[in-house]
Amino acid sequence: MVVPKQPLRVWPTVVACCLLGNIAYAGDWQLNPGIIADSYLYQLKQQDYASWDEGAALALSPNVELLFNSKHLQTALDWRQKHIFYDDKQRDDRSLDYINFNNRLSAFDNRLSWTVNGSESYRIRNSQRGIFADEITGFSDLSKTRNLGTSLAVRTAPHRDTQSALSLTARKIDSERPDNDDALGNFSNEFYAADFAIGKRRRDSTFYWQFNSRYSESARDAGNDLTSENADLTVGVPVLRKLAWISRARYENNDLFTNYTNKFRSVGTGLEYRFGNVSYVNATYNWYRQQQLLEEEDSYWAFDMLLAPTRRTSLQVTVDRRYYGRSVEVAGSYRLQRLSARLTYNERVTVTNGLDQIFNDLGLFVCPGAFSDITDCFVPPSANYQLLPGESLQNFIETDIEISENVVLRKGGSFSLAYDRNRLTLGLNLRRTEDEYVESNRLNKTKGASLNASWRLTPLMTLTSEINFYEIEYSLEDRKDQNLQFKGGLKVELNEHSDVSVNLRRVERDSNQQQFDLQENRVWFSYEYQF
Repeated sequence: MVVPKQPLRVWPTVVACCLLGNIAYAGDWQLNPGIIADSYLYQLKQQDYASWDEGAALALSPNVELLFNSKHLQTALDWRQKHIFYDDKQRDDRSLDYINFNNRLSAFDNRLSWTVNGSESYRIRNSQRGIFADEITGFSDLSKTRNLGTSLAVRTAPHRDTQSALSLTARKIDSERPDNDDALGNFSNEFYAADFAIGKRRRDSTFYWQFNSRYSESARDAGNDLTSENADLTVGVPVLRKLAWISRARYENNDLFTNYTNKFRSVGTGLEYRFGNVSYVNATYNWYRQQQLLEEEDSYWAFDMLLAPTRRTSLQVTVDRRYYGRSVEVAGSYRLQRLSARLTYNERVTVTNGLDQIFNDLGLFVCPGAFSDITDCFVPPSANYQLLPGESLQNFIETDIEISENVVLRKGGSFSLAYDRNRLTLGLNLRRTEDEYVESNRLNKTKGASLNASWRLTPLMTLTSEINFYEIEYSLEDRKDQNLQFKGGLKVELNEHSDVSVNLRRVERDSNQQQFDLQENRVWFSYEYQF
């Protein structure tokens, strides 16, 4: 028998199809179509002396959710089309599409993973237009935004004495100009990053060493691309039982071509005291050389501390130096069965297009469905929590309040607290950021707080509330806004397929420039049916 020769690309395709077919056969499929009907009454006032703008709207939102879960593959697709009909002469009827897609393929006990995700939504780009603008009353200020992303991660087995990890990331954002021009136009940005780390698993090894590196590039339509390079090496040799001599070297470069370029290099040595399983504290004396417009050389002291008394508690504080002066980084977490807390503070050069998401990671939550609001989710009681049918893990990323192509030096931190017990779920987030625009003289300062609460009154009735507050200072406009939003609702489950809810919302913006004051009141009735 003669076997016909096939092109080389056919056989990998056949193998891949067989593999995916086997995974699909072994997994659990769910198809959840539904429809949501919302009836709105609202009133707005732009300034204190202006009259109220009153109106009504009806929104019909058919949606479908496709879920697949197996040992190696998890896929979630959520599509919702929102048709809005107005009884308001100032607004036109419209149809909007919202799409979310997430896919994760893993192998070798999760040591190899590949993720693909995408979304399409409408969101604010310029916070001066209104942080809480949405498609019902503020669509003219919203930008149609599409995100695509993929990442590949490889790491060694956790029991290996020498640990290594490699991750490759690529993301893209397309943002369209809103109906009310915000002077940003249409833009498309891309972000690429590669992270590599290798070193000893235990710091109390006879000879400890750790190397970390990161390369990222942000491609912009307007302005030069931003390239960032970071690398650090730490070496430690025991001197006494709990005392070690350590040496370290660091390199950082942020390159914006002629507009903004800096290089920072340092080497240092010192002593480290180790206690517990992984805790340590060290101090090093360092010599540095930095290059911006002029080259500068000097020395400084650095401090690094990690406190981890239990597996559920850790706090790391690093006091160092970078090209702009002293720098501080803080990362802490605390987790009990029903309570978890996270504290972060760092300083980094980034583009405010939302593609670099490391800063705003809120952590993993267990949610009913693939794309739920954080108020419907809870913190998993343990790392080994087994998901129930219909549940999924969601990694919530706190969205930036602005999308643009500006390059900023962002100094900021956040504190998040989550609590879940019996019928009560609470989530608190505090944040503060300071953005120095490197291509202009602008400085924006933001203070924010949010509180989410969900209280199950009965097995079929749930009370929800959400409070968000932002205080933003715009130095270039000499403007300071205080933005407040309150949302509350009562949800009643009629049967296993449908539920109804009554909701209200109050939005206020109090500005030191009166023409930007804003008030909005809204109440709506919602009916949801799952087929």
